[in-house]
Amino acid sequence: MSYSGNKSENEMENCRKQLSQLQSENDELLRNLHKVNEKLRDSERFKGHFISNITNEIVNPFASVLALAGNIQQLNEGQMGTAHRMAELIFDEAFHLDFQLKNIFAAAGNEAGMDEIKLSSFSIKDLSDHLNQYFSKQLKKKRIRLLISFINESEPDESLMFLSDREKLDLILKNLISNSIKFSHDDSTIEIVFIFSNRILSVEVSDHGKGIVPDNQKIIFDRFKQLDEKINSINTGHGLGLSIVLAYANLLGGTVNINDNFDGGIRITVSIPESAETNDWDDLEGFILDSETSY
Repeated sequence: MSYSGNKSENEMENCRKQLSQLQSENDELLRNLHKVNEKLRDSERFKGHFISNITNEIVNPFASVLALAGNIQQLNEGQMGTAHRMAELIFDEAFHLDFQLKNIFAAAGNEAGMDEIKLSSFSIKDLSDHLNQYFSKQLKKKRIRLLISFINESEPDESLMFLSDREKLDLILKNLISNSIKFSHDDSTIEIVFIFSNRILSVEVSDHGKGIVPDNQKIIFDRFKQLDEKINSINTGHGLGLSIVLAYANLLGGTVNINDNFDGGIRITVSIPESAETNDWDDLEGFILDSETSY
C-alpha cells in the first residue's frame, strides 16, 4: 500500500472518530436539553400550584375575618361568649395570614436580590421567649409542649448575646417551629436546643411527627415545592417556608441540616456564625439621637 493510501485511510479514521465524538456530544446536549425542558415544565406546574394555593391562603383568611367581624356587629347584648369565640377565630385567621405574608415578602425580596443584613446584638433567651409566646395558642390547641434549652460552651457564666440579623433568624425559627407544630401529633413535644460554641449559634428543632422519607428530604427546601401538592390538602401552606430557611441561613453564612429524629419525626439544625462586623446603622442612629452632640 502506498504512502498516500495510508494517509487517506488515517484521515478517514480520524474523521470517523471526530464524527463519533460529535455524535456523542450531540446526544449529551439533547439529554441535557430534555432535562432542562422537564425542569421548566416542573417549574411552571409548581408555580401554577403556588398561585392557586397562595390565592387561597390570602383570600380565605380575609374573607373569614370580614365575615366574622360582620357577624360580631350583629350580636345582641348578652352574647359575649359568642363574640369571644368569634374573636378567637379572627385571631387565628389573622395570625395565619400575617405569617404567610411575611414569608411571601421574604421570598420576593430574596428572589429580587434585595435582601439586606441588618446586624444587632440581641439576647437568644429573649428571642426564645418571644417564639414561645408567639406560638402559644397553636401549641395549646394541639396540646404540644415546647421544650427549650440552652448550651453555652463559650461563656457559660455570661448571658447569651448574639450579633446577627435578628429579624431573619426569627423568621428562620418561626418557619421551623410552624412546620413542627403542623406535622406533630397532638399531645407531643417539640424540642429546641440553642447551642453557642466558637462564635457559632446552632439551633436544633426536633419534633415527633410523621417524619420525612430520605428521598423527600432532598426536595423540601425547593421553592414552591410541597410534599403534598393537592390544593385542598389539610396541611396548609405554599412550600415557601423551608426555602426561606435555607436562603436566609445561606445569606447569614450558615448551614441547614436535616436528620431523622431518634424516636420518630425529624431534627433540623441551623448553624449561623456570629458576625464579626459592627452595625454601622446602629452607631449612626445613636449618633443622631445623641442630644449632647455638638456640631
